[in-house]
Amino acid sequence: MLDFRLLKQRVGVEKVLQSYGMAGKLRRRGERLSGPCPIHKGDNPTAFRADLHKNVWHCFSACGGGDVVDLVRRIEGCDHASAARILGSLACGPCSPPSADSTPPAPASGFKPFTLAIPLDPCCDFLQRTKRISTNTASRFETGTSRRSAFLRDTVAVRLHDLDGRPLGYCGRRLHQDDILHWGKWRFPHDFPKNDVLFNAHRALPHRPQGVLVVECPWAVMRFTQAAVPAVVALLGTSASPIQLRWLARAPAVLVLLDGDPPGRQGACRLAASLRPYTAVDILDLPDGCDPDDLADDQLRSIVSLHPLFSLNQSGSERRDST
Repeated sequence: MLDFRLLKQRVGVEKVLQSYGMAGKLRRRGERLSGPCPIHKGDNPTAFRADLHKNVWHCFSACGGGDVVDLVRRIEGCDHASAARILGSLACGPCSPPSADSTPPAPASGFKPFTLAIPLDPCCDFLQRTKRISTNTASRFETGTSRRSAFLRDTVAVRLHDLDGRPLGYCGRRLHQDDILHWGKWRFPHDFPKNDVLFNAHRALPHRPQGVLVVECPWAVMRFTQAAVPAVVALLGTSASPIQLRWLARAPAVLVLLDGDPPGRQGACRLAASLRPYTAVDILDLPDGCDPDDLADDQLRSIVSLHPLFSLNQSGSERRDST
């Protein structure tokens, strides 16, 4: 059982704000932070204040105030128990964020986010026939083919975002077998910081307090979302970086469903071992050669909703039908 008093001693307001990327616009003077409120994203330069010595904060506009537990609850929209689990993951270990006096990792050299939207056609055989992703789902995730971009030519493009939902650019899934054999299935921008990204994290964040499903690739994310499971993120591979682990460790439970091949199974075991000190984890194993997006929507929904760890993020209509 987590001790709230101990957590408050070990995790300060500033550390919480830094872990959520909310400390950038705040000014520190001695033991005080002040600036625009990072919670409701206001622009009043005096709306938010934090006393680091007392480990309390207050928003004079709309968000209220309190201690670190109240801060996490306000950011996540969660209860005390969920806030305690999140603070526990921040308190120590490899999943905790850097401390206030540590040096943040340098951004990938040479990479510059591409923030403009490229018109994409969501109608293509690869999406609708091969992956069974509807045009509505493809449009929602900004995926499709492009005739204008040389970088995305002969690929199915997917728009990428950072953990806060800021656009970073596009990756492309190659379609021609010769290109795949020569360069691999996916094409990413030069120096793209893949280890800093969890695909769909900004959309899954509101649902994280109920648990998270982890898959390898964007297609599985789209298929699970299409099957009314919104709390799903993709590693964009089979390994997880410290940044990705910190985000996942704040969920009360994590289901790992990587591809049914040796790299996927090995990656699932590594991920589960890294997360188990901080949250409940289970691995869901697929048959040899099977990917999550090979399954039908009702199978995907059942995998999650019937799992003993938790009933993960059923749609609002399903919740109403079950009550």
